[in-house]
Amino acid sequence: MEQYYSIKKQYPDAVLLFRVGDFFETFGEDAVTVARDLNIVLTSRQKDDEGNKIPLAGVPYHALDVYLARLVKSGHKVVICDQVEDPKLAKGLVKREITRVVTPGTIIEPSMLEESSNNYLAAVVQEQKNGRYGLAFVDVSTGELLTTEIESDRLKSEMARFRPAECLSSASSGDLSHLSLDGLNVQKLDEPSFSLDNARSALEAQFGQGWAERFRLADKPLASRASGAILQYLHQSHFDALGHINEIRLYSSSEFMVLDEITLRNLELMRNIRDRSRRGTLLEYLDQTQTPMGSRTLAKWIQIPLVALPEIKRRLGAIDELIKNPVLRTSLGNMLKGAADLERLVGRVSCGAATPKDMVALKSTLDRLSGLFEALKDNESPDRSDSANPSYLEDLHSRLDPVPVTDVISLVARSIADDPPANTRDGGIVRDGFDKELDDLRSILRDSKAWISRMENSERQRTGIKSLKVGYTGVFGYYLEVSKANLHLVPENYQRKQTLANAERFITPELKETEAKVISAQERSVALEQEIFARVRSVVATHAREIQSRAIALGELDVLCSLAQVASENTLIKPEFNTEGRIALRDSRHPVLDKAMKGSFVPNDVYLDTSNSRLIILTGPNMAGKSTFMRQVALVVIMAQMGSYVPASFASLAVVDRIFTRVGAYDDLSAGQSTFMVEMTELANILDNASKDSLVLLDEVGRGTSTFDGLAIAWAISEYLHNVVKGKAIFATHYHQLTQLEGVLPGVKNYNMAVKEEGGSITFLRSVVPGATDKSYGVHVAKLAGVPEAVIKRANEVLREIESETVIDPLAGSKRGRKSSKYTQLIFFDQPGGEPSLQEKQIPSDPVAEEILRLDLDSMTPREAHNKLAEYQKMLLERDTDA
Repeated sequence: MEQYYSIKKQYPDAVLLFRVGDFFETFGEDAVTVARDLNIVLTSRQKDDEGNKIPLAGVPYHALDVYLARLVKSGHKVVICDQVEDPKLAKGLVKREITRVVTPGTIIEPSMLEESSNNYLAAVVQEQKNGRYGLAFVDVSTGELLTTEIESDRLKSEMARFRPAECLSSASSGDLSHLSLDGLNVQKLDEPSFSLDNARSALEAQFGQGWAERFRLADKPLASRASGAILQYLHQSHFDALGHINEIRLYSSSEFMVLDEITLRNLELMRNIRDRSRRGTLLEYLDQTQTPMGSRTLAKWIQIPLVALPEIKRRLGAIDELIKNPVLRTSLGNMLKGAADLERLVGRVSCGAATPKDMVALKSTLDRLSGLFEALKDNESPDRSDSANPSYLEDLHSRLDPVPVTDVISLVARSIADDPPANTRDGGIVRDGFDKELDDLRSILRDSKAWISRMENSERQRTGIKSLKVGYTGVFGYYLEVSKANLHLVPENYQRKQTLANAERFITPELKETEAKVISAQERSVALEQEIFARVRSVVATHAREIQSRAIALGELDVLCSLAQVASENTLIKPEFNTEGRIALRDSRHPVLDKAMKGSFVPNDVYLDTSNSRLIILTGPNMAGKSTFMRQVALVVIMAQMGSYVPASFASLAVVDRIFTRVGAYDDLSAGQSTFMVEMTELANILDNASKDSLVLLDEVGRGTSTFDGLAIAWAISEYLHNVVKGKAIFATHYHQLTQLEGVLPGVKNYNMAVKEEGGSITFLRSVVPGATDKSYGVHVAKLAGVPEAVIKRANEVLREIESETVIDPLAGSKRGRKSSKYTQLIFFDQPGGEPSLQEKQIPSDPVAEEILRLDLDSMTPREAHNKLAEYQKMLLERDTDA
């Protein structure tokens, strides 16, 4: 217990799993926590100094991964303290050391990771002068390390892009709770962890001298500090070998289209809004990858679309080749199918955590390289093979060259058995013929067992005891067992060892001598196999860079094959790109819905530019498809810029720098924000950050407040988008008054969702047509939803009454509004048909009435209004009394 508490003192904020024999035990408060979160039995052991029993809870050491995953998922930091010497050889207390500190961002166990997504650990450091941030992201399981420097307003979108499982920050970086990322675990580190001097030392220790120039970090102190903090944290987590982290990629956020957390959620790119699963997402639609590397690469391409046209066209060119050559595409897919997760395998090899089965899986996947290499070689065009700018497939061909990893394949093939055990405890890992000493030990074992068999037969003949047999137990070792009926035949040299109910067990000096040889050979054999396996694993780890580069190439090839397959199956087309700022789509479709509806989805045309049609005011009933139309435009743009074919019959696109969406209504009660406040906060972000190259999609902005305020806000937003931002935008709204902007602002165009009315019922045609609409059909939608008939009937009566009385005309200013069925709303500003306002009516001269008319109601408080009303009431009562 002294040993336990001395180690626990180093990590008071963590759950300590302390190896005792065949169990990892926890004590005290940790035991109470573990028993509760793992739903296991809480017991106790001897009393402490004060006479209280010490709570105890433990899990079997061989099932650690299962319980570890549950503890980490419950939000615990877990410290693993293992036995580091053989208890049989220990003198006194068995030596124990911390072997791992496991947190959400440092997981390498395959059972705890999702194959299709990266598990990032992030570090955030802020510069105090101008508020800029340095960011670093590492996936320990794959060895990927990225870093950047950004302005403060980009922090949330960058964190949403990578969705780290854990984030490191210093106290000076402030509170990161505003990032509002689900499940983000924030670890506060002391300031020295983020110092530039400590960062430089950590980076030089990992990457050697010249790292700053090699990775372009010489003038990037914030990025260096974040990267150095991550490496120090990993070493503190007892990752002593990180050879698979062999480079830092400095990236700029301007290299990619920016998709913030709100847009990722609203467009359902990675997770759907309903249950946060992949079902019904763009990722599910595009993912026909065959490997874990491919699945993760596809997710990155979706979340990080490109803005560089040459790279976009390079990807599209490769997909084009694979579509035109279905035989090659099928062949590549078959060779990729079943490949192991090479990136994470080499990560575990480098960290010293790979099992014998991992090594076999690594070799098996590397064996596939030669077939892929030859298939891509056969595809090379003779007129392009000497080009200075090879195609994407030609580049992948060179990157998949198996020659640099041939030694790894050969070493594993010669050393590791085809079907080894999952762990190194029981032997049977190393092939015969690989190590002479091991072969000799195995020979002794085989000969000894044969000798024991021969001895059993010879003793039966010598003693005449036909039932005599040689057995073995872990307590007594080898023995000769004789039934009680034959005890009178036992020779004098037999030494009695154990008495049973029906037999007695004996040993002989000769038997014990052979036993010593067998046991010694067995123990030495297992230990030697463990040593050999560790050496082989270390050699393979020195080839981490070569293996990683091929794993990345495999992932990219897998994605290209997947995108080509999806394009072929779903009639997608290759998009064109223009420099005039146009988004022109013919017969565009929502990819996910189009596939789900099996051909019944209604396609629509889209045209946006930077001059005459940069803002579309989209009107139409609820459920008619306005939100779907906007989403499909965004999805087509994202698919094109990630390098995919798109669902349309024609597509000419301008590169978009950012996509903003304001779709749907929800609140954030934990932050004290109402639905309308959330809407306005998101809107402020859009208007502050959108540029002329952005695509903005707004759905029903302003509906969360009164009609007057809402229409005023929507009108002002439209003008701002048109006159100031000047980007491309679609504004879906039920404020039909906004359609009047088409005649006022030159870049505004009206479109509406077509509806067919027949016999008092409506049919949604799902087609987007030019022009405005003057009806919302809300009562019809309520009827479709099953609202009681009495409510529907009364709603129609009220609607007719209101529509006969009022109309809004925002362009009229102080003038009277003109009644127009085209712009009718349920609640309106002025009186219909030019009817005089209250001020214009001929009211008999009356001092009280005149004073009421002179009141400035907008500037009065409720209390002042109440007092005035009481004053007028008193005046009128006094006047009536006098009369």
